[in-house]
Amino acid sequence: MEFLNFEEFKERKERLIEEFKVEAKVFDERTLYNLYRLLAKRKLKEIKYPIKEGKESVVLTGIDEDGWVAIKVYRIYHCDFKHMWKYLISDPRFFAAKKNRRQVILTWVKREYKNMKIAFKSGINCPEPKTFMENVLVMSFIGDEGVPAPRLSDIIPENPEKIYNKIVKDMKKLAKSNLIHGDLSPYNILVYEEDPYMIDFSQGIKKNHPLAIDFLKKDVTNINNYFGRIGVEINKNLFDELKEIMGI
Repeated sequence: MEFLNFEEFKERKERLIEEFKVEAKVFDERTLYNLYRLLAKRKLKEIKYPIKEGKESVVLTGIDEDGWVAIKVYRIYHCDFKHMWKYLISDPRFFAAKKNRRQVILTWVKREYKNMKIAFKSGINCPEPKTFMENVLVMSFIGDEGVPAPRLSDIIPENPEKIYNKIVKDMKKLAKSNLIHGDLSPYNILVYEEDPYMIDFSQGIKKNHPLAIDFLKKDVTNINNYFGRIGVEINKNLFDELKEIMGI
């Protein structure tokens, strides 16, 4: 398939913005070019509509050869790249990250993709990472026909004990892969067909990270506090059990 050159692609900017139905500030020329490259390389068949807009990213729906996907687009000019950089340089995998806005964000996306691959391969419930292109990350869609599954924070689960036990089981699988989510809470768990799905692995760290124990403790505290408040009998030894699994 023939690619447009960058100047030709810039001329399509207004039409593409209208087609994607999102604010122009999200899609600088380079981001639009990255989306087009994903379409041209047939990594995506269609880009549909936004389902979540945050301060630092926008999540769109789309379709690839397997069906619906979620497309997470980081805002190049609106991300707190200095905050991201502090996380990156403390991660032994990315300690050489340069303090440059674009490079920090591109490395951040690569990090999230790698963390998600580890999580998915470990067998936990999470989106399958499909591909990434600079500041654009494509993953499998959790929900039905373009309608995203709700966050745990937005619903009252019918069987909270079942949800809790599955989350604990997945936390242990993640620990066996020596990965800590780093930002696990009801806001980063989707519930689909009575199963919890972890999302947003951008702050995930390996066990050799200098703040590994602190991040692990925060994850356990967030989960146990939430389920404890809604009457679930929590595992008070979960933190120690995860530490033992990881050997930290």
